[in-house]
Amino acid sequence: MKKNLLLYILLGFLVLVNSFFLFKHFSTADKYGPRGPGPGNFIAKQLEFDESQTQKFEDLEMEHRENIKMLLADIRELKDSLFDRLSDDTVDDSEIDAIASQIADKEKTKELETFRFFKAVGELCNDNQKELLKSIIKDALGRQGPPGRNGPPRGRPGDEGRPPPPRH
Repeated sequence: MKKNLLLYILLGFLVLVNSFFLFKHFSTADKYGPRGPGPGNFIAKQLEFDESQTQKFEDLEMEHRENIKMLLADIRELKDSLFDRLSDDTVDDSEIDAIASQIADKEKTKELETFRFFKAVGELCNDNQKELLKSIIKDALGRQGPPGRNGPPRGRPGDEGRPPPPRH
């Protein structure tokens, strides 16, 4: 009887915990849509688009996401094809080079697609919104890249100018 009681208590606890997580998951999904708050929501909110701008922006964003999704699928497929060749006993360098060039072309297309998207978003904006969009993009680009190049130095305050500690 004691073993069953312990199992019932544990089962009740697990039901409560799962209920809590399901509630949290679905309440967040309802609030932000199926994928949560995305960069598009951030941009539209920061630029304070009116209803007409918001509708056009959502259409642009949906088309952009689809295009990027297809490009990413192509890139993934090409990379799989490239790395499947690792197990080959003989590797044809020209074939590897051709696949790498195709990957580079897809990456270039992806970057151009992103540029065109932001260019189209800029066309939706009034003059004040254009300046704000430019600022948002510059800020986002400034946060990318290797540590130490585009942001504050890493490490503790006061470590600037000192060499890193030796590695063992």
